[in-house]
Amino acid sequence: MKIFLGVVLTLSLFGSVTAQEKPAWVDNLEALILKHERKWKIADKHVASVPTFFHEVIKLTSGANRTEIRIDIHRSAEQAKEQFDGEKIAFTNILSKEAARSSIEGLGDDNYMFIGKRKRNVSLFFIQGTVVVNVFAPSIAITKRFVRYITDSVPAG
Repeated sequence: MKIFLGVVLTLSLFGSVTAQEKPAWVDNLEALILKHERKWKIADKHVASVPTFFHEVIKLTSGANRTEIRIDIHRSAEQAKEQFDGEKIAFTNILSKEAARSSIEGLGDDNYMFIGKRKRNVSLFFIQGTVVVNVFAPSIAITKRFVRYITDSVPAG
C-alpha cells in the first residue's frame, strides 16, 4: 500500500510539473460568461491536465437550470478529431432514439447537436482545430448563447 501511494504521489507531482497549462482564453471565457450571464453562477469546475491534453468542465446553475461546458484541448488536430469522431459515434448510438440530431452551419470545423423531446436538454458538440467542446444546456437558445461565448474566446488557428 505504501509503495502504491508513493507511486501515485510521484506521478501526480511529475504530472503537475509537466502538465499542459490552462490557456488564458479559458479564464477569459469564464469571465465573459459571468459578465454577460448574470443569472448564471459557476457551481463547480474540474480541471485535469497532462502534457498532451487539457480538460476542464465548468458547471453553471441558474435557479433549477444547469449548464455544463466541457473543453478538451489536444496537442494535435488529429487527436482532437479522433476524440470528436468517437463521441459522435457514441452519442449517436446512445441518443438517436431519444433526441433529434442536427448541426449548426459554420460552427467550428464540424459539429452536431442533439435536442431532447420538447426541445429541452440540448447537447452540442463541436471541434475547432485542437479544441473539442461539449455544451449541455436546458434549451437551444441557452446552448447557442454559451457556444457563442466559447467561439468568441477560442483563438483562431
